[in-house]
Formats: sequence, structure tokens, C-alpha cells
Amino acid sequence: MTDAHDLADLVIAREEKRTTCQACQWRCTLAPGETGRCQMRVGVKGGIAMLNYERIAGAALGPIEDYRLWHFFPDTMTLALGGWGYATLVDQERGLYSALPEDPAQQRRLDPERAANVALERLCRGVIWAFGEPAVNLEYVRNLLQLCRATSRYTAMVTTGAFTIEALDALGHYLDGMSLDLRGFSDASYARLGGLPAWREVLDIAERAQQRWQCHLEITTRIHHGVNDNPDELAALIDWIRDTLGASTPWHILPGDTGSATAASTMRARRLGHERGLCHIYGVEPDQETLCPHCAQTLITRTNDSTRIVGLEGTACTGCGQETGIRRSIFK
Repeated sequence: MTDAHDLADLVIAREEKRTTCQACQWRCTLAPGETGRCQMRVGVKGGIAMLNYERIAGAALGPIEDYRLWHFFPDTMTLALGGWGYATLVDQERGLYSALPEDPAQQRRLDPERAANVALERLCRGVIWAFGEPAVNLEYVRNLLQLCRATSRYTAMVTTGAFTIEALDALGHYLDGMSLDLRGFSDASYARLGGLPAWREVLDIAERAQQRWQCHLEITTRIHHGVNDNPDELAALIDWIRDTLGASTPWHILPGDTGSATAASTMRARRLGHERGLCHIYGVEPDQETLCPHCAQTLITRTNDSTRIVGLEGTACTGCGQETGIRRSIFK
């Protein structure tokens, strides 16, 4: 018998005992015994059971900067959690958290209330869902974020943007920050790297998260030579960040694989981003500073894995008084 807590609640009942899951873009419709594309949701009598609910794949204490959120509560410690499952076949083939361990003893369980309490006990400023795809763990993530916000912790996630709009709206009240893995800007790139049925819905998710829910966004793109490094595609991606999310939105550019060709493509992408008006572009190298785009004063230093705020009064530059867009408050 399935525990009520292990039943998905963002679903639509269909005829013939079938149920549609609305957590991710695939919107799988399952009959009893059928498994969704994520391999974590199974049709049962009365709905959809979540095999991964409360099963924690990873947990760590560390700086928020480890998760490519560099303008979001800088120099704070966070509790990073993650669960099992991905929304894309590409990630299922390559990711560390694709399948539940066969040994039930290795399936660590952590209820959301206990996780929120751990953040408080360890004096963490916030909690981030950082391992595995949050859309596949939607109900747990929602409960976790809600409890953490109730204790004045900030909340964030690392995601591919595989959510449905309905799923995002279920989280939006409680979500403060999002590190979005934007893998390209074309059908061909997403066919190779993303595997989502409608990659442009990722853009809709990002826009709605920022504009409807006042969620802080930072974008990460891993450059793969010959796949997503076409100058026209990169220009379109950069223009979308600038025009939709704003020129001050941080863009993190990382090499997706090794080799001199990828390194050169990564440098070209960075140069193109500056030429097309993005204010904050970060690469893989250590010790990168954040500068005020108006007066070039140093706002944040990062040295030897240590982050220091040196040029901010609240969220304004102490040099010129301009607002920076750096998020330092849970109040939206």
C-alpha cells in the first residue's frame, strides 16, 4: 500500500484509471504499473506514486557560490540537498543521481521538516536543492522550501528548467534564487545536450520565475565545441538574457568538455557576451571579482575560495550609489 505522502499531488485524473503528471515538461500519462520518463514516478491505483520522495541523494554544507549563484546572498553558508532522478534522457545516461540504489539501506530518507531544522541547527543562511533535477522531486522540494522560508532561510535551486508552469507556480511563493543550466539556444543543441521536448519552455520558466515570482536568476552555459558554440546561436542566447532577464543577470560560461577548441570557444563566448552588453560574465578561472557596471568599483572579491563583500551598502555600490541587483534579502 502506498503512503499518502508518497503520492504526487500535481496531477490530472484521466479516464480508464490513467493519471497525468504535471511536474515536468514530459507530462507523462500513466496507467497503474507504468513508469514515467524520469523513472521515479509510477502509476498506481488512485494516482502516481513517487519512488524518490524523501530519498536524499546528497547533502553538503558550504558556500552558496559553489552552486554558481554569485550575486545571491554572497558570502553565506547554505545547506545543499539533492534527490534522485532527472527529467532528460541525456542526464539519466550521464548523471550521478539517475537511479535509486538497489540496496534499500542506501536509500537515505530525510523528511522536509528535519531538513529545515538541520539548516537552522548548522546556522546556515539558506537551503539550496543542488543535486538531481528539482522538477522530478517537486512535492518534496515544495514542502522543503515552504518550511525553510517559514524559518527565514533563503531558498534556491539548481535546475535545467524542466518544470511546467504549474509546477513553478507551486514553488514560486517560496523560491528566492535559481541557478539555471541553459544548455544552448537551438533545437539542435538541445537535441544533443538537453533532451527536453520543448526547450523554449525553459525560457518561459526563467522569465516567469523572475517577473512573476521575483526570483533571482543566474544562467550557466557549458560550451561544447561544435554543438552549442555557433556565434549566431550564442548571440541569440546572449540577447535573450539581456533583453528578457536584464543586462545585469550573471552569465557563467564553463567548458563542457576538454580540449583547446572548447577553451577557444569559451573565450569567444565570453567576449561576445561583453560586446553584446552583458555586465557580469564569469568563467571557470578562480579569484574572479564582481565589479560595478557603472563605475567599475570592486563590489565582491573571491580569493582562495573566500568571498568578501567590499563595495556594497545594502545592494547599492558604495562608489556611485547605483543599485546592483545583488540579492541580499528574502523579502521580495
